[in-house]
Amino acid sequence: MLPFLGVLALWLGAGAIVSALTRRVADWFVMTDELLYERLALSIARTGSPLPRVHTEIVSNVNQLYPLLIARAFHGPDGIVHGLHDAHVLNAFIMTSAAIPAYLLARRVTSNAWLPFVVALGTVAVPWIALSSFLLTEVAAYPAFVWAVLAIQASLDRPSWRTDVLAVLGVALAVFARTQFYALALVLPLAVLALGLLARNVRATLRSHATLIVLYAVGILLAIVLQAAGHSILGLYSQTAHGNPLPFDLVRSAPAHLAVVALGSGLLPFLLGGAWIVSNIRASEGRERNAFAVLAALTIVILTVEVASFNLRFGGGLVRERYLFYLTPVLLTAFAAALTAARWPRWSLAAPLAILAVGFWQAPLPVFEKLNVDTPASILDNWLLRTMHGIDGARGFLVLAAVVVALVYVEASVLLRRTTLAVGMSVVLLGALVAETAYAFDRLFAVDGTSGLPLTLDQSPVFAWVDRTITTNSEAVFAPYPVIRHDYWANAGFWWDLEFWNKSVDREAARPQEFSVTPDGSFPKIDLRFDPRTGLANYDVDSYIAQAENDARFHVAGRALTAERGVSIVFPSRPWRADWVSYGLYPDGWTKPATTARIRVFSAPGQKRSVTRSLSLNLASPEDAAPRRVTVESNTGRHALTVGSSTVTQAVTVCVPARGHADVALRANVASPIEGLPTTAAALSTPRDAGVLVDRVELDETLGANCRTPSP
Repeated sequence: MLPFLGVLALWLGAGAIVSALTRRVADWFVMTDELLYERLALSIARTGSPLPRVHTEIVSNVNQLYPLLIARAFHGPDGIVHGLHDAHVLNAFIMTSAAIPAYLLARRVTSNAWLPFVVALGTVAVPWIALSSFLLTEVAAYPAFVWAVLAIQASLDRPSWRTDVLAVLGVALAVFARTQFYALALVLPLAVLALGLLARNVRATLRSHATLIVLYAVGILLAIVLQAAGHSILGLYSQTAHGNPLPFDLVRSAPAHLAVVALGSGLLPFLLGGAWIVSNIRASEGRERNAFAVLAALTIVILTVEVASFNLRFGGGLVRERYLFYLTPVLLTAFAAALTAARWPRWSLAAPLAILAVGFWQAPLPVFEKLNVDTPASILDNWLLRTMHGIDGARGFLVLAAVVVALVYVEASVLLRRTTLAVGMSVVLLGALVAETAYAFDRLFAVDGTSGLPLTLDQSPVFAWVDRTITTNSEAVFAPYPVIRHDYWANAGFWWDLEFWNKSVDREAARPQEFSVTPDGSFPKIDLRFDPRTGLANYDVDSYIAQAENDARFHVAGRALTAERGVSIVFPSRPWRADWVSYGLYPDGWTKPATTARIRVFSAPGQKRSVTRSLSLNLASPEDAAPRRVTVESNTGRHALTVGSSTVTQAVTVCVPARGHADVALRANVASPIEGLPTTAAALSTPRDAGVLVDRVELDETLGANCRTPSP
């Protein structure tokens, strides 16, 4: 009982220390991941339902454990800033709780009294614990993975229906935390089969896992049924199943991934733990240790292949050890097993040493200005490249360091007493891990966040203005549009902030391939359209709408509340309708070459006769381009004006018939090259020809004098 109380105290102490750092984080860092899990947590807090909903619609998200755990932080009428703070504090305790299953796993594999505490402390002292500063699934996936490995280990060591059920539940928990852990569903049966082959009694081994076989048969059948019904068991990550899962470059990439994880975990666990695993796969000092050696080997191989394959196919080939650092508790446990082995692993060091030599020589060692969430271990690369005068020198140094560490261990194992060496290596390892982790947090806070602002600066006074206007209990649809021109990412950050910082902003109106800055699969969109005859919308809900003031596509009719930072809040008339819609413009408001654009003004509800309406157009030519002639024509008159790069405002009167509409025609006589359409960063860099920019359209709400529309 006392040892378990000790590990509980270790966890709470580690959680308190880490939370003192994570509570300093007051802004997002990883988009759109953090936005997704915030929205999922908000949905659970609002509805009380664990089903994954974003923008009020169910999405096929499997990684639902983390949003469930932090949902309480976002409950209540308080703004996002309070929930964000509480979630960051919770993150520290959730992620460091991996110390408990790591301790229990080490207790099963070693008989030593204090080494399991080293494993537990090492598990939460790794630099990847800095990920608890963000709203990411890694926070819950880390402890869930270790619990799953512990459950699988129990099933392999002492097969019974209870341990088999626990193993399956452990794998299910891990998958519920992070979809990539479907890999553990492959590890478990392969480990059972491997142990049967090693024992030369496969039939008896399979018979002892009869419950496991039945559960897997049911699971496979259920997966087939779901797939046939059009539901992917991979959820939002179903695209990862496409393509060749074993690309040729895997031979180079897999060792590099392991080498980077080894570097981030202090080298010793990979070298000694790996040597122990190699020497204990075929025969060990007991069934428990043999089962763990097999389990560890399969887990390392399968997870490494999975992650390296993913990064090669979808990650640009970068070593993103964010998806592989979960191996650290396994390596730490193997390290503890090596220190308590009857015979020190020596010759078997050749295997992990060879992997490190190949991996370090192939590692890209990228340098980033700030902590990179995909590869936190890269914080060391800047020092390595600078000190060793380039990438070849850095790679050579890392290979040499691995060889020296291995040789020092071999010599020390001959000269020193077992206890002395075990204590010394544990102290050195923990010191290295704490130093790496402290440096990771230092880099996190030393540089402005991804939003370009200090990560410790509370942004809610600036960005939470929608909640302050309509309260957190209300609902608002937002319609993304380029309010910040010439800079795709600045504009993306603007709309990310609008949604992230406002609980009330819970739906998105975005036409396909236009200005949405979130993935369609995880963030459902409303394709808002208007009847060209009546202006009635295809969507109607009791909600506000947040729309850019310079949106040249349409304007939803309703009562305007306020405008801030170029976005206006309108309470739409019901049913939803547009008071005007444009046709023939580029989506961002530029006129097209040799094309007449039209702004269609619709009659007001209850309008019984033709009346005049006043329209104001803000027009501008491209910068550094010659002024150009523009004609603006309505059914009441024609205007010809010259438009330069400075904005020109033109007032237009139009006679709008009852229960109908009238058009204002706009045409520029010249077109010239401008930047591309800002739908994506790549599209923005592809020039196009355009005439003038319709920067703003304003329709006077007042109905004018009676008028007579010209006969057709």
